[in-house]
Amino acid sequence: MEEEELEELLSKVKELTDSEISLTELADELEISWETVMGLVNQLRKQGTNIMVASKDDDVYFLNLGDKTHHQDYSYSFKTDENNHFKFVAISDLRMGSKFSQLTMLNEVFLRAYNEGYRNFIITGNLTEGLYPMSKNMFDSLVRKDTYGQIDYVVSKYPRLKGMKTYFITGKKDNTHLAKKKIDIGKKIDEQRSDMVYIGNSRCEVTIDNVKMLILNSNQSKTYTQSYRAQKLIDAMRSEDKPNIMLYGGLLQCEEFKYRDVRVLEVPSLCATTWEMSDKGYSNVVGACFVDVETDKKGNLKSFRVQNDIYYRTIKDDYVKARVLSRGGDNND
Repeated sequence: MEEEELEELLSKVKELTDSEISLTELADELEISWETVMGLVNQLRKQGTNIMVASKDDDVYFLNLGDKTHHQDYSYSFKTDENNHFKFVAISDLRMGSKFSQLTMLNEVFLRAYNEGYRNFIITGNLTEGLYPMSKNMFDSLVRKDTYGQIDYVVSKYPRLKGMKTYFITGKKDNTHLAKKKIDIGKKIDEQRSDMVYIGNSRCEVTIDNVKMLILNSNQSKTYTQSYRAQKLIDAMRSEDKPNIMLYGGLLQCEEFKYRDVRVLEVPSLCATTWEMSDKGYSNVVGACFVDVETDKKGNLKSFRVQNDIYYRTIKDDYVKARVLSRGGDNND
């Protein structure tokens, strides 16, 4: 097989496996033998293309997962300071790349956190607005309309303060890049910003000493009762799987409550009301949560304190006016 013909076939296999497809269908579509198809798939996998292979219904099926890792378990560990405290600021739904992002507000939260001794941020998803089809009116709400444009927007405009570290999961909006372009933007941002640490796609199980904290982003729509989503999730958990703390992003609301011994914090957004939110009639609480987790001598949860910083007005066209906050680079010394 000529090199040019091989490259063309590899490209077609990669394209066709963007959606689940069987070995039989691939062979028929490309008019080649099953053995040749398997050889092409194996070659792509050796080159780093993340194609999942599974047998079912007397056939073999393929799916190109892109940057997504199948059944990836995300976890991360933090330690408290010498006084048994771990302090962080929880934020969510920055929606960067959208005309409704609030960079000025984000900068203000960063400066307040720094001045009050906080050095850690946790983002519970939706750093970007994600992708919309050109046929949708939401497409015109984007100032960065493609995946790499939104990645660059986050990398260049997310605040940088010396000694500050941000840990983040991606969310429903961010995952449109993965679904449509096979690109996990969390990995790309982590590679380009040493002060931003990607800890999970849509969720991460965190430990703070011996305290279990679940960070997750909702892939479901809002409900009239604010606590409903979190309560249903906790109800579905086995007792031994329940975390001590749950940080829940993507719900565009701010609520703190305790349910079945789980301290739940629904993290507010840090963006203005988007056209999509308006169309769906979603309320949108804007702000940040300053959190202090204290453990006892055995490392178990002693206290969970939250101070909410809520904004009641957003800045129109802030994406045009806002300046980038960058002091001391993105190193952590």
